[in-house]
Amino acid sequence: MKLLDVEIAENKMIANGIYLLSFESDYLANTFKPGNFVNILVEKDSIYPLLRRPFSISFVKENKVFIGYKVVGKGTQILSQKKKGDSINVLGPLGNSFLIDKFNGKVAVVGGGVGIFPLLSLCHELKKAGNKIDVFLGFRSRSDLFFVEEFKELSDNLFISTDDGSIGYKGNTVEVFKTKIEEGNYKVAFSCGPKPMLRFLKSLNLPFKCYVSLEEKMACGIGACLCCSIKGKDGNMLHVCSDGPVFDIMEVEI
Repeated sequence: MKLLDVEIAENKMIANGIYLLSFESDYLANTFKPGNFVNILVEKDSIYPLLRRPFSISFVKENKVFIGYKVVGKGTQILSQKKKGDSINVLGPLGNSFLIDKFNGKVAVVGGGVGIFPLLSLCHELKKAGNKIDVFLGFRSRSDLFFVEEFKELSDNLFISTDDGSIGYKGNTVEVFKTKIEEGNYKVAFSCGPKPMLRFLKSLNLPFKCYVSLEEKMACGIGACLCCSIKGKDGNMLHVCSDGPVFDIMEVEI
């Protein structure tokens, strides 16, 4: 990992309150693996916000790095106002990564909300490894959709759900996934999304491995503080930033 001052190439809204930010970095583009994240200091010349914000790397294209985020507080609001040419300080790549392999059967990828962002590069690498992929994406409504066409290109089957039923299936995307488990012949599942969605997914007690990328508030991003601590299944403490963010869903409390 490195501390990098980078210049924003683009920072645009792609859905309701959801942004896609990009910057050039040969180092990050060459060292990134799906599941990695970066810790961003959104204001270099101000004491507020004091702490860095963690963001999953959605994908890289040549030497350009793409970060997706939703405006939910002061830090992301400030970030959303950044323009092309503005500078931010980035620490990364951080954390572990998703398991990439050629699996003997289909792969299920389940995402919800901004948790969808890190799954795009995962699907790209899974497809490159020769896998067949079913993708399940959940959004609040039609106005919150993003990356649908990109996932359509990478998947064998794409299932869209929305909370209000404005497009696709009405309800939680895990409910849709649940109906496909028996016929899917899945060998492994990957997921990222809000905690209620992941708790539902865990409750299914899937007959195959399921790896999840967890989202937690962080401070340092390198395991030095206790800000992102969670409990393992045996009561041991884990750091999402350094032990994760990718875990076997049955090995952690969600």
